[in-house]
Amino acid sequence: MSTLGKTGRYFPALPADAVPDWGDARVAAYRRLPEVLAGLGVDFRDVLDAVGLPAGCLDDPDTRIPYPVLGQLLQVSAQQANCDYLGLLLAQHVRLADMGLAGQIASCGETVGEGLQNFTRFFTLQNSAATVSVITSGGFSRLVYAIAQPSMSDTGQMQLGSMAIAFNILQDLCGRQWLPVVVTVASRAPFNLRPCQKFFRVPLRFDCDESAVVFESHWLDRPLPLVDPLTRQRIETEVRLRQSEVLANFPSAVRRVLRRQLLLGACSIDVVATQFGMHRRTLDRRLQRHGVLYSELLDEVRHEVACQLLRDTGLQVQQIAESLRYSSAANFATAFRRWSGVTPTDFRRTAS
Repeated sequence: MSTLGKTGRYFPALPADAVPDWGDARVAAYRRLPEVLAGLGVDFRDVLDAVGLPAGCLDDPDTRIPYPVLGQLLQVSAQQANCDYLGLLLAQHVRLADMGLAGQIASCGETVGEGLQNFTRFFTLQNSAATVSVITSGGFSRLVYAIAQPSMSDTGQMQLGSMAIAFNILQDLCGRQWLPVVVTVASRAPFNLRPCQKFFRVPLRFDCDESAVVFESHWLDRPLPLVDPLTRQRIETEVRLRQSEVLANFPSAVRRVLRRQLLLGACSIDVVATQFGMHRRTLDRRLQRHGVLYSELLDEVRHEVACQLLRDTGLQVQQIAESLRYSSAANFATAFRRWSGVTPTDFRRTAS
């Protein structure tokens, strides 16, 4: 059983004393799903029944639904439509304007780089279960999407769809003439690659350790159109107000930062505490008030990323170990067995 609350958030049935541990996302990026499924001969009502979502749950773009439920929605939709690139079909028309306040604050930047910085900083207003980061190295930058939500099942459609959205956002900021250098996707390739190749028009690499749009860094210096000062002030005020609400769940906020820092290979408690402008002891005390240890959160994030890569990609165990910053595949396997009770190979076999 499920309900849509007055706050525009979807609540699956929970015991009265249960504390939900999920991030959620605005449904703006999913609103075309009934239309996409209809074009593939699938009745959207059948998908809603299978997932347990109420009719009308996608009508308001500001409605928020737990990310695991949205993941299941895409997974069931792809299965019923027998379409393993459904995420692309759904996301190919999603633009920066669909990103709510995160998209609006991005448009307030003076340059593309500042706009992307604003977007990544306040992406939680769109999606509190994942992170988006801009990482620059040499003459290239990459816009990286990474899921921070625990207990996700098959994320292939989300990974592919998020790269389509990232592509559109960068094109909205840089202009229609912009194209990336390469797009990498942390999932297996769909059987029919042609629709993906037609949309992205650049080399595509699947079975990667991250989902990212890679582009030349000079685009970051491109000026953006000026925004009216009063409009900008209104957006910034609303963003600060809403962001404080999102950050109220401190363990989830730390989990998102950890997921981003894992991409950078810098996950020490000192580094993460700096991201929150506090001393490591303060961060540790705040987590302990929630009954959580920093080491436990770090293990949880590594475990979830490992499961996603083992389940959704064909990466070798050694490659996954390197992605998670382990010195060897053996050390990674020892940690994974401690987390899951099985070896990485056994987990992959049963998850396939």
